[in-house]
Amino acid sequence: MDYVTKGLEPADALRYFEELSSIPRGSRKEAAVAQYIYDFARELGLEAYKDEANNVVVKKPASPGCEDKPPLMLQGHTDMVCVKLPGCSHDFEKDPLKLEIRDGQLTAVGTTLGADDGTACAHMMALMARDDYVRPPLEFVFTSMEEIGLLGAKALDPALITARRMVNMDSGASEDYQTVVSCAGGIVYDFKKRPRWEAASGEAVQLRISGLLGGHSAITIGEGRGNGLKLMARLLHAVAAAMELRIVRFEGGTKMNAIVSDATALITVPAGRGAQALEIAEKLAASIREELKISDPGFAFSGSAAELPAQALTGEDSRALVDFLFLLPDGMRFMSREIEGLVQCSSNIGILTMGQDEIYLCDCIRTAEDSLGDQLGGEFETLAGLFGFEAVRTGGFCGWKYDPASPLRACGMALYKKMFGREMEIQATHGGLECGEFKGKFPEMDIMTVAPTCSGAHTPEERMDLASFKRVLDYLLALFEELCRS
Repeated sequence: MDYVTKGLEPADALRYFEELSSIPRGSRKEAAVAQYIYDFARELGLEAYKDEANNVVVKKPASPGCEDKPPLMLQGHTDMVCVKLPGCSHDFEKDPLKLEIRDGQLTAVGTTLGADDGTACAHMMALMARDDYVRPPLEFVFTSMEEIGLLGAKALDPALITARRMVNMDSGASEDYQTVVSCAGGIVYDFKKRPRWEAASGEAVQLRISGLLGGHSAITIGEGRGNGLKLMARLLHAVAAAMELRIVRFEGGTKMNAIVSDATALITVPAGRGAQALEIAEKLAASIREELKISDPGFAFSGSAAELPAQALTGEDSRALVDFLFLLPDGMRFMSREIEGLVQCSSNIGILTMGQDEIYLCDCIRTAEDSLGDQLGGEFETLAGLFGFEAVRTGGFCGWKYDPASPLRACGMALYKKMFGREMEIQATHGGLECGEFKGKFPEMDIMTVAPTCSGAHTPEERMDLASFKRVLDYLLALFEELCRS
């Protein structure tokens, strides 16, 4: 194949990146790239494993004289987010990415680049193939399905890993001078209730909230943005304080990890009181608009009379649904006392649907502190029981709590300053990372992160800085040598 990076360094790692870019590797489609990496390792004579989830683990012996050093794990994921520009004919199922260089940045034409996390895979392949460097025993871990819930890391057999030191190399929107020190874990709750219906009477009123910014519940939860479901519950609670109401339909949201940007409700109220119900809702909506003028300037509310439906929830079930959502915690709960500006614990009511046989809500708790997640989960379960909802803890992902005394990170940060003349910046995320899953499998694992400077992750504007790509590989080689000295 023709390499657009020909003549640039590191030639081997860039060549591997381009070869990876020729293999379709969207999430759940990693079989071909996993086989490619596995075969590559076996051809080098290295010990390699590939599991049913298309995770690949490769082990490379230490350089002479370093055999007694503790092993070090390097980790990245093989899948990429597949997004393209409107009108782009690229087929992510079969077409290789078309790469080009612009102003020292590697990018793809019309699509995501897959630097997140092809950079880690290419770096690891170069380190697997090279022998002329000082190193402790190395374990290269290529995980699958990271972008859709860390599924590969969850499925990986811990018996394959002996290292208790780990360098995560996940290249999202990052700078190479930044190192992540903490991530949130998640607890997912499903709330279910079997509804009881009765013949509708009185007048019907349609209410709608729209125009909220929404956003990812990990990234924007600390900004105080409005949640459409919580705000609608607030409006309905105000109407219910003045008159009997029945819920016909109340819904909003499609993803547990997205803040709900709009919600709708159809209710019935006693005959002759529809106008009053609308007046109550509109008055409160005006107050909410003022509350949210900074965080959600596009907040909009509309209400109107509607055709009377055939049935509605019973009064008891209507009150239970409104009151449960009105009281259910949502948004930022605790801020970190160790890392300024970091949300330590939050929850997001992401989905509400109503069917003939079930009312369903989904809520996601995020925290790096297990005890805070358990506390909030206990509140959820107690509250659900009071209103007749079944609370089911369905799963989640592990967190990684900040360790101020990490020896690996201390070594890595000191080396970075020595090599490049600047301090590494400490970053933390309220989102989930594979670091959390490995910390869950190995509580004693000492973790640091490093990745090349990239931008535009998950968009067709994704870029990878070529000078930084080389810088990170040079840094890793120096880090191995430093660890062998200690």
